Amino acid sequence: MRSQPGRRRLPDPDANPQREESAFDLWLQGALRDAFDQVAAEPIPEDLLRMIEEDRAERERLRRRRRGEAEEA
Repeated sequence: MRSQPGRRRLPDPDANPQREESAFDLWLQGALRDAFDQVAAEPIPEDLLRMIEEDRAERERLRRRRRGEAEEA
């Protein structure tokens, strides 16, 4: 495949894992922080925390049941 004039190849991110961050990367990180830090700092709603805990408990019950069935077999 030949190179086309005026077309830049994207840098290979694995080529130099210790590369310095570009100005765009730094700008993007700052812009995302400005946009979302306030939202990320808000407390998690109680209903959502309850659903997470219920799901966690259900998953643990399923794991215990599977281990119990596997041990009996």
